[in-house]
Amino acid sequence: MPPHTGHPLFMVRPRMTRLRLHLCGRVAALLVALALSASGWAAPKSPEQASTLPPLPQVAQDVASPSAQVRRKALRGLRERGGPETLPLLAGLLGDAEIDIREGAIAGVIGVYVQPRGNRSSNNAAASFEAARLHDQPWSVPPELSTALVKALADDEPSVRRDAAYAVGIVLTAPVTDAVAFEILASLSDREPSVRVAAARALGRLRVQDAGVPLIGRVNDEDLDVRLASMRALGDLKYDRAVVALTDQFTFYVRGVAGRSAISALAAIGHPSTIPLFDAQTTSGYPAHRTAAYEGLERSGGAAAAVPRIKAAMASERDSRVLIAMAFALASAGHDDIDRILDALADRERSDQALSYLVDLGERRVADVAARLSDPDPFVRTQIATALGFIGGAQAVAALKGASGESDTEVAKAINFAQLRLTRAKAVPAAGAPRP
Repeated sequence: MPPHTGHPLFMVRPRMTRLRLHLCGRVAALLVALALSASGWAAPKSPEQASTLPPLPQVAQDVASPSAQVRRKALRGLRERGGPETLPLLAGLLGDAEIDIREGAIAGVIGVYVQPRGNRSSNNAAASFEAARLHDQPWSVPPELSTALVKALADDEPSVRRDAAYAVGIVLTAPVTDAVAFEILASLSDREPSVRVAAARALGRLRVQDAGVPLIGRVNDEDLDVRLASMRALGDLKYDRAVVALTDQFTFYVRGVAGRSAISALAAIGHPSTIPLFDAQTTSGYPAHRTAAYEGLERSGGAAAAVPRIKAAMASERDSRVLIAMAFALASAGHDDIDRILDALADRERSDQALSYLVDLGERRVADVAARLSDPDPFVRTQIATALGFIGGAQAVAALKGASGESDTEVAKAINFAQLRLTRAKAVPAAGAPRP
C-alpha cells in the first residue's frame, strides 16, 4: 500500500433513517427474472407499438395488484412503453416484495433516462451510468421516484442496492440535499464491493463535497475496483485536498491501472501544484499518461506556457487520444486547434472524448462549436447539439433555435433534448432537490 492512509473500517449501515422505510417481506426463493432480464435493457418500443399497450390507468391497477404475476406483467408493459410517463408507476414497484420486480423496476427507470445510442447498448446499470454522463435524457423527476430510489439504497439485496446507487447518480442532479448525500455516503461503506463502487461513482457525479474525505479513505480499499472508482470520483469532485493521496497512488502504481486512474483524477482536479508532474508525463511512454498530462495542463492553467512544446510534440505523436488532448490544451490557450477536436467527433471511438473537451471549453469556444451544426455528418451534428446543451449561454440557445428545422430524426431529437436541458437549467432547484 502507498504511504498515506490506512483502511477505513467498515461501518454497519443503519437500517432505518428518516428517508427509509424498512423493506419487509421475504425474498422469493426462486428468481423468475430470466424472462425480464433477457430483454431488460432493450430500447423502448416505437409510438406505434406503444399504442397497442394497455392504457396507463389499467397498468396502475396492475402495479397495485396483490398478485406478483400481475405486477410482473405490469412491469413488462411499463418497460415496453418507456417514456417519462411511466416513472411514477415504476417508482411504485421499486419497493416490491419480489427481488426480480425491484431489479426490473430500477432497470426500467434507467432505461427511460438512458437509451442506447446507435450500435452501442447499455446492458447494465454501470454501462448506462457511464453513458449518462453526456447522453442522459433530461426528464423531470417525480418526487415519488427520487424518494423510492433513495430508499432502495438500503435494500436487502446487494444487486438492488448497487443498481439503485447508479440510478440515483443518473436521475438526480447536483446539488442533492444533505439527507440524500448521507444515504449515498452510507452506501460507500457497504459490505458488497460493487455497491461501494456504484456509491463512489454516484457521489462524484452528484458533486457531494462531503464525500471527499471518505473517498480518500476508499483509495486504499481492499477491492481494486473500489479504489479506482474512488479516485475517479475525487477527480469528478475536483477535490484538491486529495492531490497528495492521488500523487502517492500514481508514484506507487505508475505502471498499472491504479496509476492511470490516479493521474486521470489529478488531471480532472487540475491543481496548479501538479503542473510539474504533468509536464514530466507529456513524454511518458504510456499514451494514457500523456493524455492525462495534457488534460491536466489545460485544467491547471499550465497549457499557455507549454504551447511551443505541445506544438513541437504534435509532429511526432501518433496516438489519436493524445493528439485530441493536445488540441484541447492548445484550444484552451487560444490557439486554433479546436478543429482537431471538432473533427474527432466523427470518430465513433473518440467522439465522446472530444465532446467532453468541447463541454469543458464551454462558452470560450461556443462559436466554433455552433458552426459545426451544418456538418454533413448527422452523427457529428448530434454530438454538436449535445455539446451546446451542456455549454449553454445565449449563443448556444440561438444556434439550437436556428437548427430547429433539422430533417434528420436523431439530430432533431438531440436538438430538442439540448433545448430542454437549457430550459431546465434556468429553473435552478432548491439546494438538493431533484430535477424540476
